[in-house]
Amino acid sequence: MRTQTHYLNLIDEIYNSKSIVYPPKDKIFATFENFDYDNLKIVIVGQDPYYLPNMANGLAFSCDIDKTPMSLKNIFTEIKKDYPDTNFETNDLTYWKNQGVLLVNSSLTVEAYNPMSHKKYNWDTFVINLLNKINKHYSHIIYVAFGNVAKNLLRQVNLSNQYAIATSHPSPLGYAQGFKDSHIFKKINDKLISLKKTTIDWSTKISEKK
Repeated sequence: MRTQTHYLNLIDEIYNSKSIVYPPKDKIFATFENFDYDNLKIVIVGQDPYYLPNMANGLAFSCDIDKTPMSLKNIFTEIKKDYPDTNFETNDLTYWKNQGVLLVNSSLTVEAYNPMSHKKYNWDTFVINLLNKINKHYSHIIYVAFGNVAKNLLRQVNLSNQYAIATSHPSPLGYAQGFKDSHIFKKINDKLISLKKTTIDWSTKISEKK
């Protein structure tokens, strides 16, 4: 079992290397910080952070620059198909987080210009352990896997009291392999309705940025 000390040492190792690493060190755990777990409705699992400069902000698929990355653009496209009045003011997804959507990547860090480069650090073990701890206290959470990396991770999470949905990754390579026309965001809201929970407003709002 990896301890807290292990991950603190790992972070020091990663950020003290000569490589450029994303997200910034103070944003590694941003998706988990100030999260209202009593209002947790959905866990969306992706692959790893954006590996281009100034983009990754610690929330999966969320972005800190004005130009929308292709994965997020494809996400917005799918949302618009079922919710045409949705307004995207920013690429930052904090508004989703504040509604009970946990946006987590399988790896929490990445080397610049080198996707999946930090898989070697076994961040997935950290994520799996954390999700399993959450599932001991909460049930009826909707887990959503985007892509094979996320699907493989969730196979190691105890989902016996939860609900799971999976599709391909929204990246240009994966978009047409199942994500396109999947109506995944409507399916999530439909499930929330069946659970008598408040649905998610898939808009993004500048006022929610932190």
